[in-house]
Amino acid sequence: MDFEQIRAFISVASLKSFSAAAEKLFISQPSVSVRIKALEEELGVVLLDRSRGRELALTEAGRLFLDYAQSMINLRDECREKLSVQMEDDGGLVYVGASTVPGTYLLPGLLADFKKEQPAIDFNIDILDTSAVLEGVLSYGFELGFVGMIDQDERLKYTALVRDELVLCTASGLFPGGQYEQGVPLEACFNHHLLLREKGSATRRLLERKLEEQGRDISAFKGITHFNSLEGIKQAVKAGLGLAIVSKLSVEDMSAAGHVDTYSIIDLDMKRSLYLVNHHSRVLNNATRLLIDFALSRYNS
Repeated sequence: MDFEQIRAFISVASLKSFSAAAEKLFISQPSVSVRIKALEEELGVVLLDRSRGRELALTEAGRLFLDYAQSMINLRDECREKLSVQMEDDGGLVYVGASTVPGTYLLPGLLADFKKEQPAIDFNIDILDTSAVLEGVLSYGFELGFVGMIDQDERLKYTALVRDELVLCTASGLFPGGQYEQGVPLEACFNHHLLLREKGSATRRLLERKLEEQGRDISAFKGITHFNSLEGIKQAVKAGLGLAIVSKLSVEDMSAAGHVDTYSIIDLDMKRSLYLVNHHSRVLNNATRLLIDFALSRYNS
């Protein structure tokens, strides 16, 4: 067993693809296959379920070995950092996963300001739904995640960065002016078509939980149209296709321009936090630690 075999296994496990892992490691796809096959033969177990064609999955043994594999890489990296005379070098690459709201409306400004202080640090950013981001952090595909909800898992460490709120977003003038200054009753929303995010979205999960607390669900709306794009929802609201419950951060620009109206929903407390999340067991490199410190000093101050 060697570190190149272990790195190949971790990459395939996180990316669920031999070809994507090969591209990330800058080696050929056959080389990745050979390394993992040799690792399986040495361990005497099958680590990857290849029976689904292109859709790779970890076997039970593979899931067990993944944490040990990352621990070995962590220990090696920690040793190198302690011994290296260049341990104070501030360069590096940080792999970041972010859900739609923090990835689109929080990260750009944060990273732009961070780059002014740390120009040698670069980023690889994937914007996915919250479930996929958390899966990427757990499988060691991302050093850091930025998400809009907490999924209880003892392996994950969450740090709240900023407060956000979900608001009702409607076409301009849909509700009579002045009548709903204190907010729109939930029952009034059910008379309209709802534009809804995909199931892995933190925004959707919060809405569904809050409706459940009121003894209702999304089927109470006049109709539902699903989108996997927040920008698509905002443009559809502007065009009058329906109303939506979205992050206040995400719609401030369109609201200020008068393209849409926003309201609180009287019966629902839709406040939440946006979080930075990382794996408890992962040894963070210097570049990642600098980014965490910068984010905490910027928002927690």
